[in-house]
Amino acid sequence: MKSFKNIFIISFAVAFTTMNAFGAPDCQSAIYRNAHPERCQQYQTNNSNTFLAILGGAALVGVGVALASQTSGDHGKSSTISNQNTFPRLALSSNITTNYELNDLIQNKKIYSANIDSDAGLINTNIINQIKNSSDYQRNQKQYDIINFAAATARGLSGKNIKINIIDDFNTYHGHSVYEIASNIAKDANVTKNNIGTVSGALNSYDNIANQIYQSERQDIYNASWQIESTNDINAARAVYNDKNSIKTYSAAQQYMYNITSENFITQIRNSAIDNDAIFVWAAGNESKTESGALSAMPLAFPELNGHFVNVVAVDNNQNIAWYSNHCGITQNYCIAAPGSAWNTDAQNYNSGTSFATPVVSGAIATIKEAFPYMNAEQITQLLFVTAKDLGEIGVDSVYGWGLLDMERATRPVGTPRIILSNDTIQPLNLSNVSGIAATALKKANIQIAFVDDFNRAFITNLSDNIKVIPYGRGFEKLTESENDAITLFDKFEFGFKQNYLLESSGLVSVKTNNLTNFIGYKNSFDFHNIHFYQNARMGVNNPVVAENSITSEFSNIYTASLKVGAKYEKLSLEIAIPDTIIYGNMFLDIPVGRANNGQMIYNKTRINMATSPSTEYTIKYGALSATFVNNPDYKNEFFIMAKTKVAF
Repeated sequence: MKSFKNIFIISFAVAFTTMNAFGAPDCQSAIYRNAHPERCQQYQTNNSNTFLAILGGAALVGVGVALASQTSGDHGKSSTISNQNTFPRLALSSNITTNYELNDLIQNKKIYSANIDSDAGLINTNIINQIKNSSDYQRNQKQYDIINFAAATARGLSGKNIKINIIDDFNTYHGHSVYEIASNIAKDANVTKNNIGTVSGALNSYDNIANQIYQSERQDIYNASWQIESTNDINAARAVYNDKNSIKTYSAAQQYMYNITSENFITQIRNSAIDNDAIFVWAAGNESKTESGALSAMPLAFPELNGHFVNVVAVDNNQNIAWYSNHCGITQNYCIAAPGSAWNTDAQNYNSGTSFATPVVSGAIATIKEAFPYMNAEQITQLLFVTAKDLGEIGVDSVYGWGLLDMERATRPVGTPRIILSNDTIQPLNLSNVSGIAATALKKANIQIAFVDDFNRAFITNLSDNIKVIPYGRGFEKLTESENDAITLFDKFEFGFKQNYLLESSGLVSVKTNNLTNFIGYKNSFDFHNIHFYQNARMGVNNPVVAENSITSEFSNIYTASLKVGAKYEKLSLEIAIPDTIIYGNMFLDIPVGRANNGQMIYNKTRINMATSPSTEYTIKYGALSATFVNNPDYKNEFFIMAKTKVAF
């Protein structure tokens, strides 16, 4: 008779799980799977083992625990994240430690632990040391330690697919040295030579230079390591100003630029910058003056060049303005400093000048554009400026402009990290509080999620790093649960509903509260030599509702099971239980995974198998007093003592 009852319980459980519980569709239905393939992409039928194990009866408690643990496995393997090879992902977070990775363009593809509010410890020091100790670095890049060049290399950035045009005199060492420096900073960039020198050692006329720019292939970056020799008053950037330090009328300032160059020259620079969304990087000059050369004043006379023009001064190895370098002067709002003592890799000797600081900046811009191809010229130059290391007077000043180029800070998040949801809602990247069972499933799935920073660059972080596990809290649940929460039929079978706390969460994966579980069950008891034995097995179904502004898009039906067996002698009782455990069900997430070349966010539909290893409770009771130990396999264990009694009025 008892065997028949157990067989009946198992048969009943199987029948319950294979039908659409209370009329709700699920992936177990072939019709439903055909209609919703995206929800049932990796549906697995082996969860029935868990159903049988947990609902089998008191005699199958040990087998149930073993099978439930075995079939729950690592659910990250059954979670789906597809099409991850997208372009740059960026973001920032405040007051949290996060792991992030640049986009899949990055060759080395490493995730670095980073406290985004700190300037230190962003990249594994072992990786940095390996790079710095390499022969190539020792020969060609060691002088660029002060701009944190090794950090960009550690992040796999090399200017791949970016075009740099070196406009220079290639009849002398000068152009070749500038070319080598740009190529050393951006090793995989397409660096081309545009020879504007003559056999007599002079430069071509401005009109000829203009024609060369016009006839050249479209470029991303133009490097000009040459300048008009000047004093502070003659042929200097300040000449676009009046004597009273106010800018001349634009027409007068523009005419001045035409007079010292040519209208065609200015026109071709403007057209190349605006039409190609290109950036011109210009040397400030080497007269040791407080003002840059006149050519650096082009954005002052032609405001449309702002965001497309960077003026470069040189610093020495001590990060002081180099003795030969002109200062930023009135160009300070689009001026930056870089090391100007650079190795000429052909001759193996030093060359010093703003000429050799300029290609350093050009190469750095190439690495940024490689990492974030959807950024336009104005965004890139602004990023370059705000991430520079402040030198001299606090803030932007007339000597160093924005400060010293910093390639590490320019390639990590800036500002406040945010998540752009699929409905275009923007949420801060804060820690999400998630219940233990749901958190376990999410962490095992090992999901990577894209966040954006203040420049809307996309970076990747592990979602699990931004989840705080809320303990299951069985103590409170046991204190509030009622033994009379069900309607009993035939003295053995029961059904009812109760509050479900298994999927409680907030933040990015928030779920609406007050989720109810409908359940059916079977209970049995018998007496043997004054000892009362009892059993209660239940199975429930829940259909959680997603909260607004969450990456969680929907749930399938969530099936739960619980089992309790015990023995009581007078006031003393011992009890072993498996509390409500998710044995089958899926959470669906719309995960931002990066930005496309046009800057549009890319999302992947991701399925998370919510089945988890069951917890086990061990309780000893004496009268109204009880002590319980909860063994939670995937999160913190619990122990609590409580007194519970009834008061009648």
